[in-house]
Amino acid sequence: MTDFSTAFQWPSAKLMDAEVISYDEEALTVEAAFTLPPEFAAMRGSAQGGLLAAPIDEAFGAALYLAHDGKLQMSLDISMSFLRPVAIDRITVRARAVKRGKRVAFLEAELFDHEGKLCVRATATSMLTDWPGQTKVKGDG
Repeated sequence: MTDFSTAFQWPSAKLMDAEVISYDEEALTVEAAFTLPPEFAAMRGSAQGGLLAAPIDEAFGAALYLAHDGKLQMSLDISMSFLRPVAIDRITVRARAVKRGKRVAFLEAELFDHEGKLCVRATATSMLTDWPGQTKVKGDG
């Protein structure tokens, strides 16, 4: 069983009050909650779209960590489709590793607002990395 007791202990995750709600090791899926800071608001009052990549990227990292026995991820690309505005409130992101290779993984996520409505769909391609100070992933230069 993967230990998420130390998940989200870095500044970017703490800014959003990130918390792992659940994870399914068989499905390689992580569900995480985030509280969007007021500074994420755009001029209309809802969350600025680009800033929504932050909680999605954190959830991608948790899903990849689960899928690859503790490896970190470095996003190579993230594609997001915005389905509705997101209020500055507590949100939930479900992310999963769709396909994993030795160096690259493909991920997908859905972001839900505080009412449980689907607001954003996202996909990503990520490169596997080791924790800072550890050896490189086999094949890296």
